[in-house]
Amino acid sequence: MLNQELIQPLLERAAALWQTAIDVVDPGGQVVASSEPSRLHFYHPEVLGLSLTEDGVRVQGESYYLPLVINDRVAGWLVWQGGVKGEVATLLQAALEEILAAARRRDQQYFTAREEEALVADLLAREAASRVEELKVRALNSGYDLNLPRAVIVLQLEPRENRYFNINLHLGYDVTEEQLKEEILEQIKGDLYLTAQDLVAYYGREMLVIFKAFLEVENMGRLYQALEVICRHLYELIKDNRLFAVRVAYGSIVTEIAGLRQSYQEAAELIALGHSCGHNSGYIDFEDILFEALVCSLPGRLRGRYLEPLYQKIVAAGEEGIQLLETVEACIDNNMNIKQTAEQLYLHRNTVTNRLERIKLLTGLDPGTGFRALFWLKMLAVYRRLVQTRDEA
Repeated sequence: MLNQELIQPLLERAAALWQTAIDVVDPGGQVVASSEPSRLHFYHPEVLGLSLTEDGVRVQGESYYLPLVINDRVAGWLVWQGGVKGEVATLLQAALEEILAAARRRDQQYFTAREEEALVADLLAREAASRVEELKVRALNSGYDLNLPRAVIVLQLEPRENRYFNINLHLGYDVTEEQLKEEILEQIKGDLYLTAQDLVAYYGREMLVIFKAFLEVENMGRLYQALEVICRHLYELIKDNRLFAVRVAYGSIVTEIAGLRQSYQEAAELIALGHSCGHNSGYIDFEDILFEALVCSLPGRLRGRYLEPLYQKIVAAGEEGIQLLETVEACIDNNMNIKQTAEQLYLHRNTVTNRLERIKLLTGLDPGTGFRALFWLKMLAVYRRLVQTRDEA
């Protein structure tokens, strides 16, 4: 592909030095760029008889031709009149070839990325299960074997609210954002944890999706451990970018195309849940937000009947109520070990014991009576944080 905008400035400079007109013609002989714009679309039929082995060709005693070669194929010809230019012409030839090769690589990357985005969108569509064979063929043509077990990793790139970003939005363009997204895409694709079988593409404006492929193994637990390592690594890889807050999560490992949508939804829902729990960035592990997930999944009637009345008692007690709740939660997290809790909170063990008694009087839940009371006290502590995060937002 001979791009006039890329070639034109170089031709004009060379023509000023050579004191002659310089054309670039395509393999069919048409002028696609010239130091004299009026020559555009002129025709050089003589190039049809030229071959790649002719480094410089004199035609009719006036015109000289040098081939422009990209990937061992003639992409066009450099044409001028007025005598042999020697090394200067060779330098111009090399410069034009490098410019055209770089443009072609860029175009290939662009179209490859668009094709992969389209493939990802189709694989995550509801209709994927009815198009299995078609999607397998498309993926195979792009180099991806969909018969391998895969898990979907999702990286959410949420624009940060900062002065520079807001100025760009105010001016009505997001060039910097799009450029950085492309840089992040290439950075992820080139990472050591990803292989040629890992399909990577954007899905919508904020989601960067990775269909991570694995070899089949009997111990699935090892694959999930590997996924955790990969997700933490990917976050560390791009967390310092200047425009996006990054959240990372993964879904289940699946062996069927129809399962890819479910794996994606698991990861996306985990990210959304983590965000609602105050995880503004980072790798989001379900285990870390287990109780938050339980609270959010409770039917409204249960939250209204159990958690909200307890929460109002904590609010009514002010700072003391929050202090008591934080102490009992720490004790629960330490398996009701008073000594460990006291050391963690830098308190005397008698202070911890007294606070457990006072939380019983405040809420009616006795931490010493077993699992049910401990469960609701833990849920209450999580519920308070969720409400606080929601109110602050």
